[in-house]
Amino acid sequence: MTYEEFKEFLRQEGELRATQGGLVPIPELRLRVPLDRETFDEYVLRLHNERLVHLLSHVDGAKLSETVRQDLIVHPSGAMLYWIRWL
Repeated sequence: MTYEEFKEFLRQEGELRATQGGLVPIPELRLRVPLDRETFDEYVLRLHNERLVHLLSHVDGAKLSETVRQDLIVHPSGAMLYWIRWL
C-alpha cells in the first residue's frame, strides 16, 4: 500500500466514523492495513506532520491491555497515541 492509498483509506475511515467524532483506533487500523509496523508508523506520523490528522492518546491508557499498548504509536515526544482523527 502506497502512502497515497493509505491516506485515502484513512480519510474514508474517518468519514465513516463521523458520528463518533471521526476517531479511528490505531490498533484496529493496524490490523486492517497491509503494512509492516515501521511503514505504518511512518505514514501516520507523516500525515500528522502534514497536518492532515490529529493524533490523540487514550483517555485511560493505563487500563489498556499490553497487547493493545504494543499496537499504539509512540510519538517522538514519548506520547502513546491511540486515536487518529482526519482533519
